Amino acid sequence: MLTLKGFYDLHIHSAPAPFVRIGDSADIARWCAEAGMAGIVIKSHFESTVSKAYHARLAVREAFPDFQVFAGIALNRGVGGVNPGAVDLALQQGAKVVWMPTLDAANHAAAFGAGGTYGFKAMTLTARMGKNPLYRVLDESGKLTPEAKEVVQLVVDSDAILATGHISKQEIIATVEFALSIGAKRLVVTHPELAAPKLDLPTMIELAKAGVYMEFCAVNLLPMFHSISLQGLLEAIEAVTPERTILSSDGGQPFNPRPHEAIRIVIQSLYEKGLPAEAIQTICIENQKKLLNLSSASPR
Repeated sequence: MLTLKGFYDLHIHSAPAPFVRIGDSADIARWCAEAGMAGIVIKSHFESTVSKAYHARLAVREAFPDFQVFAGIALNRGVGGVNPGAVDLALQQGAKVVWMPTLDAANHAAAFGAGGTYGFKAMTLTARMGKNPLYRVLDESGKLTPEAKEVVQLVVDSDAILATGHISKQEIIATVEFALSIGAKRLVVTHPELAAPKLDLPTMIELAKAGVYMEFCAVNLLPMFHSISLQGLLEAIEAVTPERTILSSDGGQPFNPRPHEAIRIVIQSLYEKGLPAEAIQTICIENQKKLLNLSSASPR
């Protein structure tokens, strides 16, 4: 059986949150550290996770001094949407990932029927659901808004990771093109297999060739979010290449396994289907270290 030794997970949800979560940040950090992982990124659709990550680090530091917990910020209504000020402050406090709008993206609402919901009870906001502002990063002419450009510039200047969240294919392409034009090195398409953004494979391949990482998520092979088959995931990894793939859990929901276990199930299954152990190391360790700037090698 494969182990999770040295693995990173760049996409984990934790309590407290309006959605029920399987554990708080300290719980999840401890589970992942006990499984032998090297580090995690805590994500929230609702706030910067700088404080969550800070307290999770403190909670596990004595038992697991080398385990790393990183923060990020997703640009939804809880932080004022596509808000350069919120991004600037999060980055100054060490946030490693900035996600473009997720639950409150106009593209998310188009895919799931409204902002703030995935279409079922456990993951639907009750307050003002369907009345919340929806965010786009393009103006009416199809160009990036000034705020979106400023966000991208801040991320590039901080050498942090820019992730696409739940924005549309058109928005992703425009964001990536602008980011690359100003020297971005750490670009991630968030779960391209999910209904938002639901990218086609040729688009994934073109983005990967341009230098973008595809982040496939373990929970999207499981019943509630099932978005891709194991064979489909294997084919997608082979098409975009392991060198441009990362595997995250996107875990933390009560109806899914603990995040580290979701990853373990998927990597063991990929291995049984023929993905070499070296490729698993690439998509679960080496690429994450490059994105987090934890090794001397720069992202290629």
